[in-house]
Amino acid sequence: MLRAMARCCGHWPPGAAAADGMLWQTELRPHAAGEFSMAAAQANLAMEDQAQVLASPGATLVGVYDGHGGADASRFLRSRLFPHVQRFEKEQGGMSTEVIRRAFGAAEEEFLQQVRQAWPQRPRMAAVGSCCLLGAISGDTLYVANLGDSRAVLGRRVVGGAVAVAERLTDEHNAASEEVRRELAALNPDDGQIVVHARGAWRVKGIIQVSRSIGDVYLKKPEYSMDPLFRNIGPPIPLKRPALSAEPSIQVRKLKPNDLFLIFASDGLWEHLSDDAAVQIVFKNPRTGIANRLVKAALKEATRKREVSFRDLKTIEKGVRRHFHDDISVIVVYLDRHRGRRHTRVVDSSSNCTSAPVDIFSSNSGQYVETLQGRRGSGW
Repeated sequence: MLRAMARCCGHWPPGAAAADGMLWQTELRPHAAGEFSMAAAQANLAMEDQAQVLASPGATLVGVYDGHGGADASRFLRSRLFPHVQRFEKEQGGMSTEVIRRAFGAAEEEFLQQVRQAWPQRPRMAAVGSCCLLGAISGDTLYVANLGDSRAVLGRRVVGGAVAVAERLTDEHNAASEEVRRELAALNPDDGQIVVHARGAWRVKGIIQVSRSIGDVYLKKPEYSMDPLFRNIGPPIPLKRPALSAEPSIQVRKLKPNDLFLIFASDGLWEHLSDDAAVQIVFKNPRTGIANRLVKAALKEATRKREVSFRDLKTIEKGVRRHFHDDISVIVVYLDRHRGRRHTRVVDSSSNCTSAPVDIFSSNSGQYVETLQGRRGSGW
């Protein structure tokens, strides 16, 4: 009872601050090319980040979904993106950029159908979206696809030295980038308001910073924002064409012996850690709990910026905590097979999908239980 009251009010009894109910991590687990570590931290009232890894003998899939406007779109991707990838991979006889592109398109269309069905009762669904970061390791080939500003970074050893360097693998679609602003202006030559500096940042239509996403239907299809049902959520937004895109940037890379590990994370991590800082943490520390170490490094940097202690951060309740940091999801994937290192054999099983809790706070407080029926319904 005391613990529940402390959580509710955002204050912990003496000696209890070390147990942070907004953090989650999983033990080191095997995948076909090595091992992986996962961790996450919640800041919002509802956890808007989702993260998962599917390990099978033939391939490893990694997903990080950073939602905005609510958790619906990121939770949808958690349940539906991997099944779309697997379906198209089976149809085409292997992984490819076309498989990934079709999976993203199918996910976008399926979420649109959900918005249409929910529209009379939940018009707010039209304003929910998610960034989407997907990694796929198939044999010695790595595919990385991205919508929005989550990021994948490779840590690789410098040939002939005991030093690791960082290599960014993703193109980020955020209006903070001058290149993105130029791209949006070129696509919308007749719209002088396609990018506006508002509330301290460059934003598409003065609203949202990312320029590509799954969802955000009101910025892609004008009939939704112009509908009277939407007026309680926001002003009408006349569009001549979609302001946002669901077309992913896809990178393909042949993995090499000096490629050590991959870091996939939502922008909650990268807001506080540079690519190089994250790579050095992974390179210089033991594998066990490495994703959690990255999360805590970001949290400590966030508290330093706000001039509060890390211990004090643990006493701040969800929602209020968003003033200090965003939701954070991190997956570290070690690439052992490509360096001749022994690795654990992965059997083909639906239980090989590891996901962070839908909501960390509720999971830690016993309020959330993921049912077997829910897992089966997700297509894993």
